Amino acid sequence: MRYLYEFIQHQDDLPMKLFVNSVKHVDFHWHKEVEIVYVLHGSIIMYLDQRQYTLHEDDVVVVNSMSVHKIERTSHDNVLLTLQFGPELLNNNAFISCNSALNNDGDELRLTSIKQNLAQMVWEINKKTQGYQNYTLGRLQTLCGCLLRYFADGTKVEAEESSKEYDYKRLNRVLAYIDSHYNEKITLQDMAASEHLSMHYFSHFFTDKIGIPFQKYLTLIRLEKAQIQLTGSEKKISEIALDCGFANVKLFNKYFKEKYGCTPGSYREVSLAPEYQKLNQNRKPKTYEESSSGDYYEMDTLNAMGSLYRYLDVRTETEQALPPSSKPQMEEQHVIEIRKDHTTAAYEKHWNITMTAGRAAEGLREDWRRQLSEIRARIPFQYIRFHGIFNDEMMVYSENEDGTPVYNWSYVDKLYDFLLAQGVRPFVELSFMPSLLARSNDTVFRWKGNISPPSDPARWEALVCEFIRHCLNRYGAQEVKKWYFEVWNEPDLAGVCWAGSKEEYFAFYESTVRAIKSLLPELKTGGPAMGYGSLWNDTWTEEFLAYCQKREVPLDFFSFHIYSEYPKLKIEEDRLTKIMPPSFYKDSIERLRQKMNASSYGHVELHVTEWNFSLYDRNLLHDTMFMAPFVIYHTVNTLGDIKAMAFWSFTDVFEESIVPASPFYGGFGLINRDGLKKPAYYAFELMQKLGDELLVQGNGYVGTRKSDGSMQFLFYHYVHVDQLFASGDWSELSDSARYDVFEKKGNKAFDLKLDSLKGTYKCTTYRLDREHGSVYDEWIRMGSPNFLTEEEISYLNGRSGPVIRTEIVQDQHWRKEILLPPHGVALLILDRQY
Repeated sequence: MRYLYEFIQHQDDLPMKLFVNSVKHVDFHWHKEVEIVYVLHGSIIMYLDQRQYTLHEDDVVVVNSMSVHKIERTSHDNVLLTLQFGPELLNNNAFISCNSALNNDGDELRLTSIKQNLAQMVWEINKKTQGYQNYTLGRLQTLCGCLLRYFADGTKVEAEESSKEYDYKRLNRVLAYIDSHYNEKITLQDMAASEHLSMHYFSHFFTDKIGIPFQKYLTLIRLEKAQIQLTGSEKKISEIALDCGFANVKLFNKYFKEKYGCTPGSYREVSLAPEYQKLNQNRKPKTYEESSSGDYYEMDTLNAMGSLYRYLDVRTETEQALPPSSKPQMEEQHVIEIRKDHTTAAYEKHWNITMTAGRAAEGLREDWRRQLSEIRARIPFQYIRFHGIFNDEMMVYSENEDGTPVYNWSYVDKLYDFLLAQGVRPFVELSFMPSLLARSNDTVFRWKGNISPPSDPARWEALVCEFIRHCLNRYGAQEVKKWYFEVWNEPDLAGVCWAGSKEEYFAFYESTVRAIKSLLPELKTGGPAMGYGSLWNDTWTEEFLAYCQKREVPLDFFSFHIYSEYPKLKIEEDRLTKIMPPSFYKDSIERLRQKMNASSYGHVELHVTEWNFSLYDRNLLHDTMFMAPFVIYHTVNTLGDIKAMAFWSFTDVFEESIVPASPFYGGFGLINRDGLKKPAYYAFELMQKLGDELLVQGNGYVGTRKSDGSMQFLFYHYVHVDQLFASGDWSELSDSARYDVFEKKGNKAFDLKLDSLKGTYKCTTYRLDREHGSVYDEWIRMGSPNFLTEEEISYLNGRSGPVIRTEIVQDQHWRKEILLPPHGVALLILDRQY
C-alpha cells in the first residue's frame, strides 16, 4: 500500500491504520473496516449511502463497514486524516450515522469528542512516548464508545454476510466491465442480462449499492476518461467524445458543462496554460490498491494538522497536571571495560581539517575575524571554505570602456593575508560569477551571488588563471600547492546554485580545472560540491565521473554536502521524507564510495564540504543542546570513512537572508553574532581533547589514548527528532519551546571499568547538558531578551560551556558511572600524575 504524507505506516501492534493523504479521485469501493475521514484542509465530495456530500475543513464523516463510497476533490486542494479499524470494535453490526456535513442540531459537542480522540491518537502515535501503544488503543476504544453512545442508529438490516459478499462480487464485476468498456454502447438491459437479472431488479440493485442510477454512473465514468484525454492528448474534441462512448459532441458538451462548469474546449485551454502546468507539475498520481482505483497526489501538509491539533488543548485537568513520568526513565545501559592489554588504532580527526563560513566579504568584518581567531585558538582547523571569492562585492573583476578586463585582488589579499596569519589555509570555492561575465542575471541569497555560467568561457578561464597566478606570486608555489580549489557550489541544484544545464557544468568544470593545471599541475582541484540529495535521487554523480573519465579531466578530490533536513528527499521506493534518520550521513558516504569505486576515481579523497542538521539557516534546533551530541555522533560514526568533514558554519555572522532580531534564531553557526558559544561549539572543543589513538568505540561513547599514557572517554546521548517533526509538522516548535520535537527518551548510563591503573591519575570530568553550560537554555532562563546588553552577554558567556570537576584516582581497579540525560555530553580525561 502506498500513501503520500503518511505519518505512520500500518502498525502491527495496533488494530488500526492511521494516515494523512491528499485525494484526487477514489472510485467507488468498499471494505470491511470502518473508516473515519476528517478534512484537515480544503474540501472533498463524498458519495456515501446513496447521497452526495461536500465536506469542508473540520468536517468529519464515518463510513460504515462494507458501505460503498467514493471520494473526489473539488476545485480546491485537500488534506485528509483517515482512520480505519475493524467493525468488531463497534459490535460488528452497529450502524453509525456520523456526518458533520448534515449539520444536525446538537451534534457539535458530540463531534468535538470524536475530534479530540482523533487528535490525541495522532499525537501519541507520532510522538511515541513510552506507553503510546496502550494510550492510543485506549483512545481508540474511547472513540468507539463515543460513536456507539452518540451516533449509533440501529443495526444493519442487510441480508446474511454470505449474501452481501455475493452482491458485492456481482457489483464488482459490473463496475469492472464498465471501466473496461465505457467507450462501447452499454445499456441497462444488457448489464441486467449479463447478471441474469430482470432490468427492474438490476436497476434498483445498482442504485441501492452505488447511490446513483446506472446511466448517471456510466456518464460520470465517460466524463472522467474524457477529462484525462483533454489534457493528455491532442485529439479533437469530437474524437474524444466518440472515443469515450458519447453518441455525439452536443451531448458530450452538455454533460461536461453540467459536471465541470465549462465546455470541454475551455477546460482544455485553461488546463494547458503554462501557469496551470506549473501549478500541477509536481502532482504525481499514486495507486491506492485497497480502495479501487484511487489516485493520491503529493501536496504540502506542513500546516494542515493545525485544524486538528487545536483539539489537543481541550484536556482534562488530570492530564494537564501529570508529568510524562514520575521519575527519570533509564533508556540504555552500557558497560565499557578497558583491560591492561587493550590494543589501540591510529585515526585521523577528520572534523578538524576544514571549517566553513558564509561568504568571502564577511571575512573582511572585524567581528567575523575576532570569532575566527578565538575558535582557531581552541580548535586548530587547517582550512576554511566559503562562497563568493569572485562576487561583485569583492571587486575582483571590472572592464575598461573598450572591454579590456581589469583585475583587482585588494580585498582578496586582505582576506587571505589574515587567514594565513591565523595559520588557516583557503579551501577555495571558485564562485560565484562576476556579473560582467555572467550569461544571465540569475542570483542566489540576499547578497545576490550570480549563479550563471559565463557568457564567454574564455574570459572566465582568463579570470581563473589571473587569480591563480596572483596567488602563486604573492604566497609562493610551495604554499599554494597545499590549498584546495573547488569548482563552484552545488551545481546539481539547477536553478538554485547553477543556472545552466548539467552538461554545461561538466564542460565548465573541465575548462576551469585545465586553466588551473596549466599554471601548476600540482595544484589540487576537484568538486563538484554536490548537494541536496542528488547522490540518492538520480545519476548525476555517475554522469559526472563518467565525463571526467572519458575526457581524462583531473579530479583530485570529490566534494559533497550532507544535511539531515531535506525538502522531501526520496531515499527509498515510494518514500518522501523531510528529515533523514541518523544513519543517513554514514549511508550517504558509503553510497558515494561505492560509486567512486565503480569508476576510475576510487582512490581520490572524499570531502564533505558542508554538513549540519538543517540546510535552512533559520532552524531553531541549531541553537539547542541537541546539537552537541548531534555533532559528536556524526563525527565519531564516520571515522575513517572520509578525508574531511567541514561543519557549516563556524559563525552566525552570516547573511544569506535577513538576520532576525533574536540572538538565537537558529543560525548555522557554532558561535552566535554576539560571540556566544553554542553547544555545538563545545562539542568540537571537547572532541579536540581526544587522543590520537582509538581505544574503544560504541553506542554513545568513544575512548582514546595519547602517547603519554593519558586516556580520554567521551560520552554522548543523541536523541533524534520524533516522527511528527520529521514529517514536516513544526507545530510544537517555537522560540522558547524547542525540545518537544524530539523522541521521548530516558537517561543513558555508562559503566566505565578500567582494569589496571598504575600510579596516580587526575580525572577531570566535563559535563554539558541543558542544565550545565547550554547558552540557549541559559538565555531562556534569563527571559530570552532579543537585544542583549554587554552585561547580559558577559553573564551568558560565563554560564556557557561544560561544568568541570576533578578527582584523584589511585585505585588499580577503577570504576566510574556516567549518567547522561537526553542531549547530554560528558568527557573524562585521566592524566598521569608524577
